[in-house]
Amino acid sequence: MAAVRLRNAFRYPDDLDDDQDHLDEQQQEQLIEQLQRQNDTRNAQYHLIFTTIPLLATLPFLFTLFSSSSMALLSILSILSLLTSAYTMRLAPLRPDHKGKRAVTASTQRRDRIHAALVPGNALLVLVLGGSGWAMRGAGTGAGAGAGMGIGMLFFIPGVLLGVVLIAQRTMLSVDISTLKQLQYGYKGA
Repeated sequence: MAAVRLRNAFRYPDDLDDDQDHLDEQQQEQLIEQLQRQNDTRNAQYHLIFTTIPLLATLPFLFTLFSSSSMALLSILSILSLLTSAYTMRLAPLRPDHKGKRAVTASTQRRDRIHAALVPGNALLVLVLGGSGWAMRGAGTGAGAGAGMGIGMLFFIPGVLLGVVLIAQRTMLSVDISTLKQLQYGYKGA
């Protein structure tokens, strides 16, 4: 049987159609509250997941702590980098407070300076670890070549996870419900 294509006839919009497409103030508030709850739930899940992953990634480095002194130092630096990535995801603020709602004290200023230095400091540490891992990867020869390559690749994990944490934070920042609230009250009563 052949398919029948039916077309809707063109109609000029009338006043009754306009009222069906718009939300009133209460519906806008309910929709914004629902979106805010969904965003908060998603952000809580992201915080939990992307804080747990760097913490779990410290396990392989715990096993390499008791090997040679240079390997132990690199393992300690890797654990420090992974803990910093987890801290950055869990406790560092996503947005600075531009409205000045919190009191400015010496401890909050010190904490803000520490938070501002965490990511660049961790990135520098990741570069050192990556360079060391690259040097270890190429240093293995003979029977131990495979082990040197595997251990060397291990030190790239903190860099990868720092990148994952920064991407997750950027994703969390991409949804900003406050702009919807500003739009809602900008058109209130219109």
